[in-house]
Amino acid sequence: MPSLKISAHALHKAGTETRLYEDAYAFDEASGCAAVADGASDAFEAGAWARLLVATFVHAPPVADPEAFFEWLRGPARAWKATLNWNDLPWYAEQKAREVGGLATLLGFRLETPDEEETDASEVTWTAMAVGDACLLHVRKHDVLMRFPVESADAFGTAPPLLSTRLQHDKAMLDSGELRHYGGTCQPGDLFLLATDAMAEWLYNLADLDDMKLGWESVSNLIEEDFEALIEELRTQSIIRNDDVTLLVLRVGEDEEA
Repeated sequence: MPSLKISAHALHKAGTETRLYEDAYAFDEASGCAAVADGASDAFEAGAWARLLVATFVHAPPVADPEAFFEWLRGPARAWKATLNWNDLPWYAEQKAREVGGLATLLGFRLETPDEEETDASEVTWTAMAVGDACLLHVRKHDVLMRFPVESADAFGTAPPLLSTRLQHDKAMLDSGELRHYGGTCQPGDLFLLATDAMAEWLYNLADLDDMKLGWESVSNLIEEDFEALIEELRTQSIIRNDDVTLLVLRVGEDEEA
């Protein structure tokens, strides 16, 4: 299986404390799995829900089928409910926990193990699935090969589909076709950028620039050098929204057995 090197970058909203960060990420380089999620701030314990979603995805990736995905959600939903000390919750908090619950977007990625009979060893398969506006960009040198699931920068909104700890909500949402999935091939040297909405929107705008010939390697290096300073500068110039930001940079390498 080709190697996968992953670096994680995250920063809470300006003017808030780190403990109020409600995005989440998880990854496992060995299995080729990674995920990001964005907890909705108006939900209940949304950060905990986001963390459970990404951890469960990486530990046991779901099948990209609405019915199978719904069954998969039962695990993290049960775990979220078990984290709450129901007896100590004020009545209004208990009401919000039951009636609203946790809400979050989710984007999961998996690098597939190539078939032993694969004729082109230079390309391997990847898959991704998403609910909401956490996004993936597949980059090769100067080119963005894929944006998923949001197609353009102006398509980001304020009310994306959300996964809930309330399974009846999820059933209706999945029945309406909100689970998106996509797959393709990649080569050594390719980058995958997995980001929650504010960061993803900035990356989409960057990809649309006519003079984006500096290359995505330069962008990656800028991110790796000092992510916090970069985000603070973008916020100061009102280039990026003041929101929790999360980014996983996945770099595809050569086959480890080569």
